[in-house]
Amino acid sequence: MKLQLKGKKDEEIAHLKQQLEQFNSTQKIIIKQKITLAQMEILKKDIHNKIQKIKQEMQVKEKQIMEQQKKFEEANKQINNNKEEQKENIMNDNSSISIINRSFTFNFELVRSFKLINTFTGQTSY
Repeated sequence: MKLQLKGKKDEEIAHLKQQLEQFNSTQKIIIKQKITLAQMEILKKDIHNKIQKIKQEMQVKEKQIMEQQKKFEEANKQINNNKEEQKENIMNDNSSISIINRSFTFNFELVRSFKLINTFTGQTSY
């Protein structure tokens, strides 16, 4: 009987050890999960902070792009205004040149119809 009791006791001890090991492994898993959850929360906050930083940087870049676009549009307007002024100047210059060209044009056909009024005689050299 002692042997049977001892055998049962050993079985119970072995069973209790097994349950204790299962409990310990379950506790380890729970602790790992808690650590993992804490790490996930930290990562979540980091990601949120990085997203906010990126959004702020994007807003700054958008403002810079808008400013550059305004400068480009102003420069483009200035260039167009300068082109218009150049066109007007060229047109004015062309009209002046055409007037000058017309004033220097000499029609030799008119000379043929001229009549001699008087002939000058006298010195023939410089």
